[in-house]
Amino acid sequence: MDFYKEIGEIYRLKVPFDGEVYTSVFAVKHADGNILIDCATTAEDVDGYILPALERMGMPIQEIRYLVLTHHHSDHAGGRRRILQVNPNIEVIENVGAELPNGLTMYALKGHTMDSVGVLDLDRQTLIAGDGLQGYGVGKYRCTLESPEEYFSTINRIQKDERINNILFAHAYEPWYKDGAFGRGEVEKALQDCINYVKGE
Repeated sequence: MDFYKEIGEIYRLKVPFDGEVYTSVFAVKHADGNILIDCATTAEDVDGYILPALERMGMPIQEIRYLVLTHHHSDHAGGRRRILQVNPNIEVIENVGAELPNGLTMYALKGHTMDSVGVLDLDRQTLIAGDGLQGYGVGKYRCTLESPEEYFSTINRIQKDERINNILFAHAYEPWYKDGAFGRGEVEKALQDCINYVKGE
């Protein structure tokens, strides 16, 4: 199980979570500091999947400068303690006010949780969204929201944001059954699908 290239220097690793459901961990190569986005569920996930995959792609954990956590749920942040054990120098980022290397910016995605954030790669016009946009949900896990109002506000902001032409999801959400929306047309459809599901349309 390896990281594979999504767009530019953004790479995805699919870590098994529950049956056919996986959680994505992303690695972003950057001259000013490599970034790991999310860290799966357990220390065993870190040792069994993330660390070996980083080694195989030539980006060992010691070369990771930042760990971005898209939100506090365990399937995304559960490996945090283990990551910090093997590299205590990593800077953990969990909020939109944090600074990232040039060309990358934190992006608020409130709704699923009130602490949900993503990373926007401005050069690739690609938003790594974690669970910030959920479609209908995945497997037995339906779309869950702490605040539907904030979710709609987040979607509205993305609809108006011309910098976003691709969105990478953490799971293969329904009704798309794939890892992302690619091109502005797919992005707009995905956002409308998110709205329709919550409204029951």
